[in-house]
Amino acid sequence: MAGPPEGRGPIQPDTVALGGTLIAAAGLALAALTGDPYLSSAGVNGWIVVFAAGLFAALVALPFGIETRLRRRYEDRDARWDRAVPVWGAIGLLVLIAGALVGAAGSFSGDSLAGAAGLLAVVEGGLVVVTTLSMLLSG
Repeated sequence: MAGPPEGRGPIQPDTVALGGTLIAAAGLALAALTGDPYLSSAGVNGWIVVFAAGLFAALVALPFGIETRLRRRYEDRDARWDRAVPVWGAIGLLVLIAGALVGAAGSFSGDSLAGAAGLLAVVEGGLVVVTTLSMLLSG
């Protein structure tokens, strides 16, 4: 089994974040085209799962992309992460708030695209916020 071609480095976090965002957008559009149920006991739309996976990939890649951008400014690795983690948490909070607004518009109903997408965004943004808080409070 051969490795990656010569001269090809690791996948960059910005590429993963952009790819995740594009996958999430495509999943949401395709979920809208295929229709309900989106996320309910009657069934799960496979494309809403693609949306969730793409959003999760983008959110997980973000702190690594932020840390990479801070390398020119800060030599110390800990100093970079001390700045990247709160920014990641703020982005997670924005995702949570946006998800709450979108989800509320759809009454957080699994039969509504807005409700299902909003619920997933609240959960994933909330995971980032909770993770960030635990990292910051643990010292």
